[in-house]
Amino acid sequence: MIKLQALTAYLIERQLVATEQLDSWTEQVTLELVWKPDVDGMHMGNMRYRAAIVLERFADHPARLMALVGSWLETNDPGRDRDELPAPLFAIEMLDNDLADVDITLEFVEPQYLAEDPAGEIQAFGKTWAFVPFDLWVAERGEVATHGGA
Repeated sequence: MIKLQALTAYLIERQLVATEQLDSWTEQVTLELVWKPDVDGMHMGNMRYRAAIVLERFADHPARLMALVGSWLETNDPGRDRDELPAPLFAIEMLDNDLADVDITLEFVEPQYLAEDPAGEIQAFGKTWAFVPFDLWVAERGEVATHGGA
């Protein structure tokens, strides 16, 4: 649930509401088993979950919040189309003319990997494996190299 943790931290950094007025959690976690060898070890499966983020007494412009969430997803979760994930849902309940409670619901998919390890606790395909936490890496710069003449 690394993506939800990262998005929550991002929203807290934007100081949209006081920290104690922002909460997030996961719901409906499922695991699609893949069992495919990969350069990172064994791609055991894909964890899919619904994420909920609640902002209480939100006093900013809702479009700013939507833009922040959308831009974070574009930058940090570019495979959403491939995974056929629905668009985020924003439920806004106005408390008065200036304040609203906002519930954001979105879905994430995160790959789950195992690494072969004689001391591991997971048995599969006649081998022993260890769970390998997946880190959400975001490239800050890159370089494209080609072999051959230009």
